[in-house]
Amino acid sequence: MGRIRDHESGMLVRRPLHDRTSRASGVPMLAAVVALVASSGCSSLILSNQAEDPQSFLKPVETSPDSVALEIFQVRLPASDTQVWEELWQAVDELRLQVDTRHELVRNGFRAGVVGGALPDGLALHLNLQGEQPVVSSERLITGESADPKVTRRVVQLGRKDTTAIQAAHLRQRLHVFMSEDDGIRGRSYEQAEPVYALRAEAVAGQQIAVQLVPELHHGELRNRYAGSDQGVLVMSMSRERETFDGLTMRARLAPGEMLLVSCLPDVSSSLGHAFHAQDYRGPQEHKLVLIRLLQIPGSEILASLDP
Repeated sequence: MGRIRDHESGMLVRRPLHDRTSRASGVPMLAAVVALVASSGCSSLILSNQAEDPQSFLKPVETSPDSVALEIFQVRLPASDTQVWEELWQAVDELRLQVDTRHELVRNGFRAGVVGGALPDGLALHLNLQGEQPVVSSERLITGESADPKVTRRVVQLGRKDTTAIQAAHLRQRLHVFMSEDDGIRGRSYEQAEPVYALRAEAVAGQQIAVQLVPELHHGELRNRYAGSDQGVLVMSMSRERETFDGLTMRARLAPGEMLLVSCLPDVSSSLGHAFHAQDYRGPQEHKLVLIRLLQIPGSEILASLDP
């Protein structure tokens, strides 16, 4: 209970606490819920009402002093649209990856490189980076297309020792892949398999970041497992068994505005690259692009680059 003064009688009266807090608590409570969901590791949050102002999505990202801000796109394109794919790969600099890495990626069905400058028109159109912003409605209809959109965008902040997961494909009850290795082709089968990329990034000299992307397959039943943390403490969490393909680790340096792009080669079915990027569960086959773009580096790195 709280006390206030009645202006007419001049007497002190009591009022329930919830009466004076209910008016102002709506926005802080919503912010707390959003923060709680974000910190729990959920990859997306759907609210009934969308932001009224499209420009709100264009505001600068606030970063902590030692973190980098990254923008992650996932885009599904028709596998049969050869014109779009040819235009795309002509704009990609695949030589930004190490020779040995490119060789391992190609023989296992992956293709990757760095995109700098203007994006190809076809890709920019799919990312909706051209033209006017669409009118945003306060009501949202959930359909099969909106529940599983062809383009998703996510912004993450990573510290020097942080790792974030990018789920490249849906959970599959059974997955068969063929791995191309030095001693030949090896077949593997997985139950309840999830293709995931482990992403790390840190600021380096020249206002750039060093990005590391590692393909992993999380498979088997969810169980309580112990894993080490950066503080040297064992942490228990629900997870699947994990197979990491270190030989396919992609490393690249990105300047602001540049993107690391990863997809798969066409007509290499049953490869690991197709397991990550080929999808045909709804109609014609589609291939997924994963794009990682540098948005912002720590302010300390910018100041250091200005020193004589």
